[in-house]
Amino acid sequence: MPDLPDLPRWLIELLFITYALVITGTVMLERRRPASTLAWILAMIFLPVLGLLAYLVVGRRRVRKRVRLRERRPIRPLDLAREIAAIDDLAGLPPLQRGLVNLARRTTEAPLRRADSARIMSRPGDAFEAMEAAIRTAQHSICLEFYIWRGDTTGVRWIELLIERAKAGVEVRLLYDDFGSLATRRDIFDRLRSAGGEVHAFGPLRLRLRPRQSRINFRNHRKILTVDGKKGFLGGLNIGDEYVGPDTSGRLWHDLLVCVNGDAVLGLDAIFLEDWLSSLPPSALDPNDPETPHRLGLRELYDPGCCRSTGPLVQVIPSGPDLPTSYTIASQFTAAISVAQHRCWIATPYFVPDEPFLLALTTAAYRGVDVRILVPAPQDSDVRLAGLAGRAYYDDLLVAGCRIFEYQRGMLHAKCMIIDDQVAALGSANMDIRSFYLNYEVTAMFYDEEVTVQLATIFSSHLEQTVEISAASRADLPLGQRLTEGFAKVLSPLL
Repeated sequence: MPDLPDLPRWLIELLFITYALVITGTVMLERRRPASTLAWILAMIFLPVLGLLAYLVVGRRRVRKRVRLRERRPIRPLDLAREIAAIDDLAGLPPLQRGLVNLARRTTEAPLRRADSARIMSRPGDAFEAMEAAIRTAQHSICLEFYIWRGDTTGVRWIELLIERAKAGVEVRLLYDDFGSLATRRDIFDRLRSAGGEVHAFGPLRLRLRPRQSRINFRNHRKILTVDGKKGFLGGLNIGDEYVGPDTSGRLWHDLLVCVNGDAVLGLDAIFLEDWLSSLPPSALDPNDPETPHRLGLRELYDPGCCRSTGPLVQVIPSGPDLPTSYTIASQFTAAISVAQHRCWIATPYFVPDEPFLLALTTAAYRGVDVRILVPAPQDSDVRLAGLAGRAYYDDLLVAGCRIFEYQRGMLHAKCMIIDDQVAALGSANMDIRSFYLNYEVTAMFYDEEVTVQLATIFSSHLEQTVEISAASRADLPLGQRLTEGFAKVLSPLL
């Protein structure tokens, strides 16, 4: 029997061992990637207070309830729209395209459709002008879904536009992410509600009242605008002054937005409606009411008059932790890099790759593929830690023959990938672990040479405003910088 003076130490050791076993078992049962699992376990063991607090706030994987609710929901727009305007015959596609189409169909059941046209915009002024013009001409419905909606000049101007259309009898539905728009005054949305529009928050935060049910970690990062089910927009732009012009620090933001017309808009509308329905209370949906489809816009969405588009082929691919395959966009991007024969050009504001993605990049470069990675300089990034973490991967990429470019004219917020002359992908997903495994994202993959060339031209114009990073410039980095980058890299599985 231990002496009394030794008893407190014994109790502390026993409690710590019990704590370590409990948190290890809890994290392992969540079926994370090995690197993320190990990072969280080590953080909570060696920094018990801070590590456990971080885990409770942002680390817990609690999406099972959303999965169950979606499975029980009597109306599931993605399932209902899946066969409409879908192209099933892939025999005429090149093998590279056919393989990627099949991958997305099997992981998300995303159908292949055609658009009437696809226009990519890289100037924020042009992008906002195009979206606002579409809103002004809306006749039946406007669906908006954005991660960030500011209460600044731009955000208020858009609310005024929507109020005008709602008063004109247009069905206006606005969905914003509660965490992404945390700093926005909620009264600006009340004005739209008073005018007849509908507004809901995705993943309402309940941190102050019910910590165990907060969902800070799984955010809706999608940016979608559709008008009348015929015109759709997606990309990286949120609604706020910094996306139009300089932010509060005078930094210019550069982004990408694509406007599609025709059958491809079905995919955007269906994704929006899935998120919209998940934001409604269960009592708001009566499947037995014959007017329910009309009130939800389902009749307009699934109008049999579609299936007429003859333009570029496109898959609108949703990704998120509640899908059967939670790593959809990670596998899609990694597979695209792996099959590239001539070039693989990537632009992303946050470059924090997982191991398969990094291996695909280095292997492609060793195979002789022209691999180019375009990122903002860390000093211009709005998340400096992510920029430093990205730099920690430079050396391995440069040794393999990848070319890395840091943008010098502000915050590069564009997210895109170009594979040979056959595939162009752009949307809301960054090339980082958070977008790959935690956020709800949407990506459009175009299987069309004209669209690919259009995006490649924009990419090349951005390269003119960059500094290329060389292996020589990295050879004599100060010890402090290497330690900082290394520390950021260690934290990268948690970013």
